Amino acid sequence: MSAEVVARIPDPEQAEAGDNQSASGDGRDLLLSYAGTLSWLSLLLIFATTLILSFFISNSARETLLTRQENFARSLAANLNHQMFRRFFLPTVFARGHIALRDNEQYERLDKVVQSVIQGLPVQRLRIYDFSHRVAYSTEREELGRVGIAPEGIDEVLEGDTPKPEIIGSIPGWQAPFRLPLSQGSFVLRVLYPLRGDLEGQQTSVMGVLELTQNITGDYEEVVAFQWIIMAMCLISSIVLFALMLLLIRRAERVLAQRMEKNRMLEKEMHSNERLVGMGRVVASIAHEIRNPLGIIRSSAELLHNRTDKADAGTQRILEAIYDESLRLSRTVNDFLDYARPRRPKQDVTDVNLVLDRLLAFLEGEMSRRGVNIERDTSPELFVRGDQELLYRAFYNILVNGQQAMEGPGTLGISGRLREQDRVCLEFQDSGPGFDPQTLPHLLDPFFTTKDGGTGLGLPIVQSIIVSHGGQIELSNGERGGALVRVLLPAA
Repeated sequence: MSAEVVARIPDPEQAEAGDNQSASGDGRDLLLSYAGTLSWLSLLLIFATTLILSFFISNSARETLLTRQENFARSLAANLNHQMFRRFFLPTVFARGHIALRDNEQYERLDKVVQSVIQGLPVQRLRIYDFSHRVAYSTEREELGRVGIAPEGIDEVLEGDTPKPEIIGSIPGWQAPFRLPLSQGSFVLRVLYPLRGDLEGQQTSVMGVLELTQNITGDYEEVVAFQWIIMAMCLISSIVLFALMLLLIRRAERVLAQRMEKNRMLEKEMHSNERLVGMGRVVASIAHEIRNPLGIIRSSAELLHNRTDKADAGTQRILEAIYDESLRLSRTVNDFLDYARPRRPKQDVTDVNLVLDRLLAFLEGEMSRRGVNIERDTSPELFVRGDQELLYRAFYNILVNGQQAMEGPGTLGISGRLREQDRVCLEFQDSGPGFDPQTLPHLLDPFFTTKDGGTGLGLPIVQSIIVSHGGQIELSNGERGGALVRVLLPAA
């Protein structure tokens, strides 16, 4: 009847496990999708930010350099204006009465003044235009007297304006970063400056226009190279930041996955506890209904067996079968009750060696009859705080399971040591075939059994007893074969 009832009880754990696995898979997929999307978005954001930052930094450096060059060109033009007026225009006007740069002597004198000022400076060319836009002076003498080469805006300069210096490039500015190294003369700075006299601190009217062309290709190349360096450093920093962020995201993902798994296990344990509580009520009610009739059947079978004539062998075998089956059913009912309603352990100081002595004294005869040799190696003074009767039953179940697994002669090893952190470690190892790796993760699950006619509650009851003592049980296969059951209990 109990087996029939158990068969009819729905097992929500399997459906729950499937739902949990599906939910866990969906959660991991969601985590991976979230982490991947966030990682790539962060990379794009960091890359865009670093590019914008590098543009502003490099552009600021470019503007600073060009402003310095422009200020230098203006200062140079003003100095040329002053030097030419003091050292050439005034002496020539006093000596000759007029300026005539077509005269070789006057040209040579002006050229000496100009060369003395620009010597060693990156000046590409210097011109002076008169009011007819004719080249009155040039560092390249073949340009003297030429017209039509005056730059735009020269009329405003003849009226006294000083325009902003202008950068002239033989290639577009956006191509410069991709055409390094730049050829000489790729970028020049042109300054237009009105020539004036300076008499006792008062400026005279405009006498012409000074055009100063300065080669800034080298400086421009340094600015472009500096831009590349900034962009490279920003790119490297963005990659490093992305790697760190990705590492943090992956770590957060793992922590979150672990927490989700922990919550799933807690939820599973909660549902399992609820199921066991419900099952406990059912089993308790069934046990009360079965125990009394079962006791009557067992005692009646024993009484009839004692009264039956020994010559009636058939009747005796039937009565023996009734008695044995009633006894087996009684143990099954007790197992259900013990698992559904576990007893709260006492907290007495218990000597593990005494429990083992008592247990081996009881099993010694049965083990010898089956050809099982028991090898014991336990340290003295293995004390734990717990219930001696419950520990006796747990160790009994472990040893009986080991003897049944060997299915014949073999060896049962028992070892006990005091580990660090004040824990008593007991190891029970048999010489049987060991645990099946496929069923090993499920051996501690209630009602899971590999034996015909088994209830699947032996090891779960052992685990319940050990856990109630604050310990833990571990199942594995030994290095030399056979099943290994390790029990860890807090030392007293």
